Amino acid sequence: MVQAALPRQGAATALTATLTALVVRTGLPEPVMKAAQQVLSSRMEFGGATTLTGAALKQAVANSGVFSEARLAGATNVPAADGKMALLALRDALGKWLGTSQQPIAAAAPVPPPVRGMTPRARVPDLQPAAAPDPAASIEEIGRQALDRSEAALARLRLHQHAALPDADGRPAPAMTLDLPVMVGSYQALLHLQIRQEAESREGGPAERGWQMRFAINLPAMGEVGAQVSLRAGNVGVMLWATEEATAAALQAEIELLRSGLVAAGLQPGSLLVRHGEPAPPPTSSPSQHLLDALR
Repeated sequence: MVQAALPRQGAATALTATLTALVVRTGLPEPVMKAAQQVLSSRMEFGGATTLTGAALKQAVANSGVFSEARLAGATNVPAADGKMALLALRDALGKWLGTSQQPIAAAAPVPPPVRGMTPRARVPDLQPAAAPDPAASIEEIGRQALDRSEAALARLRLHQHAALPDADGRPAPAMTLDLPVMVGSYQALLHLQIRQEAESREGGPAERGWQMRFAINLPAMGEVGAQVSLRAGNVGVMLWATEEATAAALQAEIELLRSGLVAAGLQPGSLLVRHGEPAPPPTSSPSQHLLDALR
């Protein structure tokens, strides 16, 4: 699966940009329209009058598709259509409409594949100009592009699932990673997310185990922005970073607003930092983890 998925994987924003152009065309078959709208409705919206809440983020992670097979195997709390099920339904609907034979499709800008333990990054905007369909293209041409990019989004989701599996010796993965499609105003982006739970210490029980969440996003006029949020027994530490100096300064100016928000949520703020520049890579990473021989 990994060997097949690596060259095919792509950002979900390339697919959602194509679907946005597809659903406004007349003559789209109803099953394709329904499946496309299901995928588009999974995007989180925030910015302006819309506020991202913890409950919305929790639901988005749960329905991302990373847990799809685990939920089906347990037959408990299976959503009507999580992210993976929605992508599979879209691919099937497009395939029935267009047939299985496809012409070569111009690929959207490539994105680095998910790697175990890798720090989430969004070095370039997820929505590249190449992802936008040609306005003069026929509805079938846009549909073929959507079919190709649904396969790419599925391949990337499978790589995220593989990165969360235990290794060959049964040791658990260091963290779970996933991409969450978001709408910031009218702009489509991805929230690159990593969730990690610390091992249980001898001194404390399960309640004392800490959690760490990292994320990165790239937005117009802000550049790449990220955070590392650590939680242990109600104490929260936050390190924000931005590659653009002006963005880092703007975050620093609002740090007390973050502190008061944490207090209002019933949490005890710890260290709250803002840094300008890229985050340091995790100490366990090695350069060989990030290389892929595309010729093999």
